[in-house]
Amino acid sequence: MVIDDSKVMNDITEEILSKEVNIQLNIGKFHSAEDAKYQFSSFQPDLVITDIEMPEIDGYALIEFIKNISDVPIIAISGSTLNDTSTILHVADLIGANFTLAKNDIHNKLPNLVKNILC
Repeated sequence: MVIDDSKVMNDITEEILSKEVNIQLNIGKFHSAEDAKYQFSSFQPDLVITDIEMPEIDGYALIEFIKNISDVPIIAISGSTLNDTSTILHVADLIGANFTLAKNDIHNKLPNLVKNILC
């Protein structure tokens, strides 16, 4: 599952996964955490990649929801920070994300991270 309110980021993430991860993947893209929560049980993902800052239900709430019902690995992504010493991704890590990744590192680090998680 790839969850980001930005269609562009969802498309970029899907393209990176499709082209650079040499594993057969069934990628479900969701534009809201609410849709992802609704589809989570029926989709049964092996991995969740979620943005943190989204309208209505944010990535933190999605991570907590998933961790309460599943042990599926979660990669939290964000392009923002709260301040110099406490990043949004650090908070995601504290509430249960297994891995964190800044959006500007997606091209360089996401393929190997996904391979290491799924293989």
